[in-house]
Amino acid sequence: MAEICETSSSSSADRWSEMDVASKICSLTYRPPTLGDKIFKDECMYCFKTPLHPGGLYVCLEGFSGFCTDHAMGYYKRTARKGFLWCKQVKKMLPETEEPQDKVTKLAIGVEGGFNSGPKYEIESEYAVVLFPDFDAKVPLSRLTPKLTEVCHKIIENEGVQRQEIIEEGINVWEGEARVNTKHLNLEQMDNGKRIPPWGWKCEEEGCELKENLWLNLTDGAVMCGRSQYIQEGVMSKGRNHARLHFDLTGYPLVVKLGTITKDDADVFSYDEDESVRDPNLKKHLIHFGIDMDKTEKTEKSTLEMELDLNQKWEWEMCQEDGANLELVYGPGLTGIINIGSSCYISATLQMLLQIPDFVQAYGIECEKHFLNVAILDSHYDFNCQTAKVFSSLLSGEFSQKDSDCNGIKPVQFRKIASRGNAEFSSTRQQDVDEYIRLLFDRIDEFMKKSKPVDAVRFKLEQRLEDKATNRVRYSYTEEVVLSLNVPEKSASEQPVKTLETEAPIRPTVSFAECLSATFGKQHIDDFRSPITDEVKGAIEQYSIATFPDYLIIQLKKFTLAEDYSVKKLDVNVEMPDEINLGAVRGYGKQPEEMLLPHASSKSELTLGRPLPGIDPDVFEKASDVDGIAIEQLTNLGFSVYQARYALQKVNTGINDAADWLFSNVDTIPPEKKDEEIKDYFFSVEVPKECRDGKEHYRLIGFISHMGSSPLSGHYVAHMKKDSKWYLFNDEKVALSQNPPTLLGYVYLYERCCDPEVTPCDD
Repeated sequence: MAEICETSSSSSADRWSEMDVASKICSLTYRPPTLGDKIFKDECMYCFKTPLHPGGLYVCLEGFSGFCTDHAMGYYKRTARKGFLWCKQVKKMLPETEEPQDKVTKLAIGVEGGFNSGPKYEIESEYAVVLFPDFDAKVPLSRLTPKLTEVCHKIIENEGVQRQEIIEEGINVWEGEARVNTKHLNLEQMDNGKRIPPWGWKCEEEGCELKENLWLNLTDGAVMCGRSQYIQEGVMSKGRNHARLHFDLTGYPLVVKLGTITKDDADVFSYDEDESVRDPNLKKHLIHFGIDMDKTEKTEKSTLEMELDLNQKWEWEMCQEDGANLELVYGPGLTGIINIGSSCYISATLQMLLQIPDFVQAYGIECEKHFLNVAILDSHYDFNCQTAKVFSSLLSGEFSQKDSDCNGIKPVQFRKIASRGNAEFSSTRQQDVDEYIRLLFDRIDEFMKKSKPVDAVRFKLEQRLEDKATNRVRYSYTEEVVLSLNVPEKSASEQPVKTLETEAPIRPTVSFAECLSATFGKQHIDDFRSPITDEVKGAIEQYSIATFPDYLIIQLKKFTLAEDYSVKKLDVNVEMPDEINLGAVRGYGKQPEEMLLPHASSKSELTLGRPLPGIDPDVFEKASDVDGIAIEQLTNLGFSVYQARYALQKVNTGINDAADWLFSNVDTIPPEKKDEEIKDYFFSVEVPKECRDGKEHYRLIGFISHMGSSPLSGHYVAHMKKDSKWYLFNDEKVALSQNPPTLLGYVYLYERCCDPEVTPCDD
């Protein structure tokens, strides 16, 4: 429990007499907190300073909102409230203890059966009442009136809003799944006389010789190596998966990791159950091969511990790239983001957005506009305020100072507000960073009413469909914020692959041009029916980029569905150039010699084309132009063709809803453009003007890498280029990067450049 003491620092209030104190307290407005009040005593409402930071935290005695020194003065000027409880905390390190923790049965932190997360220090807290605008006037609690003393103690004893909301929502900061009991409790073991020595193991597969990451098969006693696993960036455990191959050959399912056996437990995996399990009869199963659990000693990390290191703690005092020690750096724009539970995908996204001036301006430089636009207590639940709090804090440099123990920010509330209403992103599970980027942009578009920072990355994709029966064409457009590129598996599979004798895997390499070709090449649609001749002669479909944004986000589609519908990651390098010219894939819309196809006769014919990989099919459908039959039915009700088309595009939920909308809103339809009715039978081919457009030349300024086999597990880090230097952002740690692994990225950020010598990429 935290130790509580009164202020011991000198204060101008020390010179006050009891009468002075009583007089000043009489001028204060304060009230005791009720059950419905939320007390913001964990961190500043507008930044991430806490009572542990120099200056402490000031909690209003009337509104119970908390502020750092800088923001408290602004609050005082805004509200004229001058009574605050000053809270200051100091960490006192505890001596190291050798006591073992209880058996770990759950991939979790701070819960029963999980790993200890208890602090290696205790908190000493100091309190006083401060009378604004005099920061130095700190009145000890012992000099207060009984009524005010009671109010202060109620604030001190309150859980605080962060803890209170966690309890109310029943959320653990980071909790994995508990291991279940294996179905092989009565495993039949071979009486082959095999005995396993207490040390000196090596893989029994001929020619392997590995002496770590070894697993004992509990059926026949075979000792085989496990699969290679990520440990940290650029580092993998040794393993050639012989234990799994042995199961494939024999069907013997249960294995235990040698070196993890203690008197209470061990790392047990069941291949046919495909998960880590508990074996209540493990002691019996081990003694069969001469292993006494009471006499063994743990020498290796369990899979649970390795996974926890990867997903939650990501231990590193000196980040490495190919064995090179990296220098930690500090300052504005070099602020780390503390992992708050499988949150590395959030950290990587935010660090990338700091590279785009539109987001810096909207949420960093203009943060005060958001804070002043919302009631103070409401800012805790306001998306724009929470986003501004994050951006301004990351840019300030106040949370990135050398030799400080208060570095990094913990965007707990931002995570909650940004994902509000989305069940998957509201969980504490790992997520796909590409999907999170899209979610965040949707939120920003929803809540930013004036400036639109997402416009910096927004662009239009053009779909050209050519009817083979008539050679007529149809153009349609979709709006996107991320360019998803296919990674051709065929090209990757033609490269050399890893052999069992090779220590490091030989990763196949795909060029950027091959990815462009796989995405923007012509595709044949065999079952397309011509709306003119009614013949099924097929169509040719091709995508292009209609507008080029100031900043282009590119996602490489490295995650695909396997034959069993599980997600697999392509084990491939992609050569992403430092500079690219995408002029070869620009779309120019209808050409003078082209004739347009009429509207589709049915909605199903409209959607015979395939949406670009990565685009929601529903969005693709909405982007297609309206149905000619629906227009005809609405015109039969007395509406013009222009009005019918406008309503169908506006409502986008069918003819009945469009008709209802027209009867109520026909007067709100803007004036018809010239020649609109001449074109009404054909697709509109004009590219909407709301997207920025410019040269197709881009320069790489950042990328996000993923380590692991699934986008929903593993770890994300970001590399960003600032002032010609590359930096590695790995959660709360930021370091100079010596060798940024551009081949291994998942999401890339390019900015427009105007170098005429950048040669176009072949498509």
